[in-house]
Amino acid sequence: MKTIKSLMLMMLMVFVGGVICSCGDDKDDDNGGITGTYTLHCTISDPGTLPEQQAAIMKQALEQKVNKEMPNITLELAKKALDIAIDDAIAYGTYDDQEYNFTIEFYITDANGNKVYSRSIVVKDGKATKK
Repeated sequence: MKTIKSLMLMMLMVFVGGVICSCGDDKDDDNGGITGTYTLHCTISDPGTLPEQQAAIMKQALEQKVNKEMPNITLELAKKALDIAIDDAIAYGTYDDQEYNFTIEFYITDANGNKVYSRSIVVKDGKATKK
């Protein structure tokens, strides 16, 4: 149950990070002011020692709750939103009760489905670190 609570807290932080960055100033000077549609994804990239069934449940929950399209945004702003979400997920998540080691990947794809940016949270021995 604690795993699900921390997972839900991480998902909340992803959304909060996206809202904060999308409500920033209107200067279009990053990336030449070129905007596009980017999509934020979140998945279990390495289940590590998670039992197969629990990994599948967590992966499905992450993909359903966190995957979010960000239209008319620059790549730099999309990257900032992802970075804030990762920082918040680490700061506010509870990983010290985790008995399993696993990796959660947050990544951004462009309108063509190409992965353009990626960061991960590695949970090991009750500690979460970003990579």
